Amino acid sequence: MSTAITAARVWPGRRILLVRPEETPVVPCGIPYIFGTLHGVDDDLLSSAPFRQLGGEILCDRVQHVDRETRIATLDSGTRIRWQRLVLATGTHPHQPPVPGGDRPGVFAIHKDYDVLETLFEDLLPDARRLVVVGGGFIGVEFADEVRKSGTDVAIVEQLPHLLLRNFDVEVATRVEARLREHGIQIRTGQGVTELTGTGADGAVTGVRLADGEVLPADAVLVAIGDEREVRLAHEMGLTMARGGGIWVDAFQRSREDYAIFAVGDCAFKQDLLLRRSATSLLASTAAAEGRTAGMNLFGLRNERYNAGSIAIYASQIGDLAFGCAGMTAHAARNEGFDVVVGSTEVPDHHPPTMPGTRTMTCRMVFSRSGLLLGAQVVGGPTTAEVLNAIGVAIQARLTLHDLVGFQFGSHPRLTAPAHPMALASLDALRQMSEPPSAAGPEGTGA
Repeated sequence: MSTAITAARVWPGRRILLVRPEETPVVPCGIPYIFGTLHGVDDDLLSSAPFRQLGGEILCDRVQHVDRETRIATLDSGTRIRWQRLVLATGTHPHQPPVPGGDRPGVFAIHKDYDVLETLFEDLLPDARRLVVVGGGFIGVEFADEVRKSGTDVAIVEQLPHLLLRNFDVEVATRVEARLREHGIQIRTGQGVTELTGTGADGAVTGVRLADGEVLPADAVLVAIGDEREVRLAHEMGLTMARGGGIWVDAFQRSREDYAIFAVGDCAFKQDLLLRRSATSLLASTAAAEGRTAGMNLFGLRNERYNAGSIAIYASQIGDLAFGCAGMTAHAARNEGFDVVVGSTEVPDHHPPTMPGTRTMTCRMVFSRSGLLLGAQVVGGPTTAEVLNAIGVAIQARLTLHDLVGFQFGSHPRLTAPAHPMALASLDALRQMSEPPSAAGPEGTGA
């Protein structure tokens, strides 16, 4: 949709046709909230009105085969479409590990499909008194917190030592875990799953057996351990696959074999902005940015903007605790060999702090010893995501500590902190860099 809307705006007079299985798809990032905050699947639908208002067309069908020589796509219905430009945005499907019992009734994954989600909402989850979530990433954490709102007992199982550890340093991950426990969610970390138990060989799931032998009782089990790229069409068309996974694309999202064929979103290869190698994060925000890049350059490179690489920018909320990250964690940066300085600060997100609704915001910013901004993590209230997005722009612009300590920002008592958290955390990092290395320590303490 991002590609289609952009192309319709940038290339007026061109016929833009979007082929997809459903008339109105769900908003992927909103799926966990169907089962708690929202009131069903119909509250999480993506409007097609903006695209149609630009003259775009939508055809509900599936592409089964593409002939690159004749430029013809054949659909499930038998319809044949001749195209000048083709964009593959085929996404992913959930990864299903080969765990015994994984095919039992009551075991499910998250599919971006209206009918599948409606079945979960109407039939499976209302009767489940106990849910076990296998996987402690964003989807698992958000889904667990939403489902528990209906009174369901929920447990999360994660193989790593902490939840969300691929995206946050331990200092932030433990704060999220504490909030989940306050909400009554059980957490089992450092544990693999060896079996999904049940009655007989093919009876409904009744439990999740952990590596240490403990069995968590379950009426339903969500397996949320990642996705696999959907690249069948690309393989059949003979397009090059990147070593890191996904369809190889250049900086304008064009395939290697044919500049008339583009790939965007989860099915396309991602390159990390800082490290210039394969990036594993598959995000809606990244997909939308790729879609805009493809749409702008669909019929010719008439726009100098191009995709310089991916920045993993996440944000979420558990209760009233918002948290997010951009770029690299301090742990990941050290593993890459960076000499890291972490600047941190805690400030009220309004001023004076007696202003109604004021929350404390924590901002941790990761710099290389040379001063380059590598990443950040923010924990706070409703303004967390906007602070995080500003940090994402700073990473993309390759701003340094010295640029950020003098960061100029607009301020208002009811809308912002008294001083921008990004500037304060940068100042803390600068303080550490002015100290002898032995005195600075591995982490910033902030003030």
